[in-house]
Amino acid sequence: MERDIARVIINEKQIQEKLLELSKILIHDYQDKEWTVIAILNGSLIFLADLIRLIPFPIRLDTIDAATYGESTLPQGETKVIRQFKTDIEGKHVLVVDDIVDTGSTLKRVLEDIKKYSPRTLKSCVLLNRSSRRRHHVRPEYCCFDIGDDYVVGYGLDYNNKYRNLPFIGVLKDECYHRNAVI
Repeated sequence: MERDIARVIINEKQIQEKLLELSKILIHDYQDKEWTVIAILNGSLIFLADLIRLIPFPIRLDTIDAATYGESTLPQGETKVIRQFKTDIEGKHVLVVDDIVDTGSTLKRVLEDIKKYSPRTLKSCVLLNRSSRRRHHVRPEYCCFDIGDDYVVGYGLDYNNKYRNLPFIGVLKDECYHRNAVI
């Protein structure tokens, strides 16, 4: 897989350092609160797992499955919520975790859906923020890295459901998109 990477834009050490920094902020902000984390599948799984292991108090955890990209490098229209979370969040502090906020479609849709369940507070946390393509006014309260327009893979992010297990975030070589399209 690594031979398919044109360049690494965020290495494993940078990710781990940022996670430690973010965890300290979250510990401060959520200490002594009943806290529910809702992760947006599938891209956030690795980020989520590494992040919550740094939190030294109980966390209620659930997931929601939403899709905007499909098998493309560009958003494919309206976000579809495929599977809704099941945890009761009424009156609870809720943090939505996602891998990337790009156009803002997915995060906007998920936050709107969650608001209907009357959480006490609702915030969002993303690994990556790409504001240059934002179509919807959403700004995550917590963000690890701002990135440019490159389509990135690794550390949970994929292209055609591949490359999620890379320990860094990188850009694929151009030929990988053509090769994957042919398969």
